[in-house]
Amino acid sequence: MIRTLGFPLLFAAMFSIAGGHWAVLQSVAWTGMVIEYSKDSPLAEALAKTFGGQAPCKICTAIEAGKEKESRLPATVKTDKKIDKFFSLAVQSAPLPAEEMFSYSAVSDEASSARPASPPTPVPIAA
Repeated sequence: MIRTLGFPLLFAAMFSIAGGHWAVLQSVAWTGMVIEYSKDSPLAEALAKTFGGQAPCKICTAIEAGKEKESRLPATVKTDKKIDKFFSLAVQSAPLPAEEMFSYSAVSDEASSARPASPPTPVPIAA
């Protein structure tokens, strides 16, 4: 079950974290642009228009805006600030324990007194 479901989910998560979704969307946009531009001009010109960057399509501009928005502020910064705030409040409000609260009980020798004086001879070997 883990192998059939876990590995594809792990791959999808790693793919998304690495920004693979932007690469897939960009490939789809470029394919659409090549198809659209090749209707009116030869394939070489369509490829030049597509990858020249002079006439980006709506999808390309949306992808660039999404990449820029994603790279502005990492998501971990927001959660780190929340965690730091939580711990700073917890440290301020938590009372320190008094030294009287800690006491160690006296060591009892009951376990060792219940044992025989020496181990059996010869020492038993586990089979």
